[in-house]
Amino acid sequence: MKILVTGGSGLVGRYVVEALAAEHDVRSWDLREPRSSAVDHLRIDLLDEAAVARAMMPVDAVVHLAGIPHPLNDPPERVFRTNTQTTYNLLEASAAAGVPTFIFMSSESTLGFAFSTIRHWPLRLPVDETHPLRPQDPYGLSKVSCEVVCEGFSRRCAMRTVCLRAPWIWVSEPKEIDFYRSLVREYPRWHKNLWAFIHVEDVVAAIRSALHRDLEKPHDRFFICADENWTGRPSRELAAEFYPESREMDRSWNGSASFISHARATAALGFHPTGTVQSILN
Repeated sequence: MKILVTGGSGLVGRYVVEALAAEHDVRSWDLREPRSSAVDHLRIDLLDEAAVARAMMPVDAVVHLAGIPHPLNDPPERVFRTNTQTTYNLLEASAAAGVPTFIFMSSESTLGFAFSTIRHWPLRLPVDETHPLRPQDPYGLSKVSCEVVCEGFSRRCAMRTVCLRAPWIWVSEPKEIDFYRSLVREYPRWHKNLWAFIHVEDVVAAIRSALHRDLEKPHDRFFICADENWTGRPSRELAAEFYPESREMDRSWNGSASFISHARATAALGFHPTGTVQSILN
């Protein structure tokens, strides 16, 4: 299988590229140089629609990871424009080249909790794909917009589009692990993230499944996450303390279970996360 990965030089992208390259013919696009020279790499600005159109080649799938990963370090208009325009440019070029599958790395920020400025809370727990999307920030808004654009291209040209909504993606690297330990110590500060995470190897597994599984619909969206929250505390206790307005809870939601459900991804993609807090921090 020939696969194009955008953002292949990023913290998450390099794991994805290296894992997929062990099984497929992979090309990486990024403004930054790659960590490995074993994969073909093109330095390209995805905001340049003409350059994207010229560079696009016939591939079996595009895995789109590139973009601004949060709204905290850039002007809001730059966050929204970069994430939406690059996605649109890639979809247009992919459609013109007849690419059959497009996988978009979306985010749990589509829910609107992570970077909200006006308080709101989960209407039910755990959150799943039926929960309303209520983003207030340019990052969450950009991800929702990109999902809508993906769906539009699936209607227009029968391209199969899959949006994987990942929360905080954790990697097993010393600098990052030190940061994750600080998160656990200061967990009350991070309640708006719903204490959700996913190990990068489970992201790779979800992408693999999305590449190969036959799905019922030409476009779909899935939450992917670890089984547990990253605080170590019982989830119902956390909900009572930080989200007392959230009264509707599934009876099976117990222990330190994630505030976000990956049940649909498990059913449709065979997604079974293996990464845990302890497997990363120890």
